[in-house]
Amino acid sequence: MCRLEDVPSVHTAQAVTPSPNSSAFIASRLTPTTFLIKEYDDIYSEKPHIYAKLIQQLSTIIILDTGCGGHSSNPDVEIKELREFLETVGIEDNGGRPLNEGGRMKYIIILSHCHYDHILAVEQFSDSMILASGYSPEFLRPSRLPVHSLCQELGIETPSYSPTLVDHMHQVLSSDGKKTSITIMHTPGHTPDELAVYDGDEKMLYVGDTLYENAPIIFPKEGSIIDWMETIDELISFVGDQESQNGSVVRINAGHETAAQPALEVLTATKAFMEDVLRGREAVQRRWTKRGEETVMYEQDGKRFSLICPERLVVEARR
Repeated sequence: MCRLEDVPSVHTAQAVTPSPNSSAFIASRLTPTTFLIKEYDDIYSEKPHIYAKLIQQLSTIIILDTGCGGHSSNPDVEIKELREFLETVGIEDNGGRPLNEGGRMKYIIILSHCHYDHILAVEQFSDSMILASGYSPEFLRPSRLPVHSLCQELGIETPSYSPTLVDHMHQVLSSDGKKTSITIMHTPGHTPDELAVYDGDEKMLYVGDTLYENAPIIFPKEGSIIDWMETIDELISFVGDQESQNGSVVRINAGHETAAQPALEVLTATKAFMEDVLRGREAVQRRWTKRGEETVMYEQDGKRFSLICPERLVVEARR
C-alpha cells in the first residue's frame, strides 16, 4: 500500500490482536492449504497481508510477500522475524502447530512487487528461491531498488536480494522441480514489477497492491493508470474464463485489507470506480505535494474504494 503517512490507518474488521509480548504476526486459515498472515501493528501503519501456501506432499511452503520486517509498534513484542514465526509459533487454525515447524519444508518466496512493506523480511530467506516479475528488469536493478522500493524516502536500509525474474504465466515448481498449482502473471500498473498469483487448485487469485477495498489504492510516481486498466481487463477476462471452465467462484486476495472476496465482483467494481475518476464523476477530495509531484485523492461515497496518485497519472489516462 505504501501510505507513508498519507491517510489515517484503517483496521480490517477481522483483525484480532493476540496477547501482548508475543508476536508481530497473526495467522488464520484462508483455504485448506493456505494461511493469511497479518503484520497487524507495524510502525509504518501498512498492516500488510502475507500468504503462506503449504504443499506438504512436495515439502514446499510458498510465501507471497514478506511484509514490514516485524517492525512492530509494540516494543515488547518478542517474535519479530517472519521466519521465526513460521517455524516456531503454534497456529490455532493449524492444530496448534507452526506453519513450517522446524523449517522442515523448503521455502519459495514470491514478491508481488518491490515496495518496502512487501520485502523488508526477504533477507531472512536468502537461502531460498525468490521469484519476481520479469516484466521490467530495469525497474528491479539493485542500483534503483532504494528509490523504487521507497526505502530511500523512508530513510531505511534497502534489503539485498537477488530474485529470479519470471515470465508471464510462469508455473511455479516445487523445491524438487515438481509442478505446483501456482501460476504467476505480470500485472503492471501499481508498479511496473507488480505481479499476481493464481492458485488453480483452490481458485484463489492474489493481486498484491493492484487493488483492495476500504483503504486508498495508491499509485507511486512510477505507476501507470493506463497499464493498470489493461491489467484489470486482463484479470476480468482471466477470472471469467476460469469460472466458466470450472463452474466455481474465483476469490480475490490483496496485499492489504481484502481477502477471500468474489474476484469478478471486486475487479469490476474497482474498474467502475476508476472509470468514474477518469470521466470526472469523482471529485478531488485532497491535494498535496509528494515526491515532488502534485498528488490527489479521490474517495467513493461509502469509502469502499479510494485512490491516491500523482495527478499526472490521471491526466495521462484521460488522454
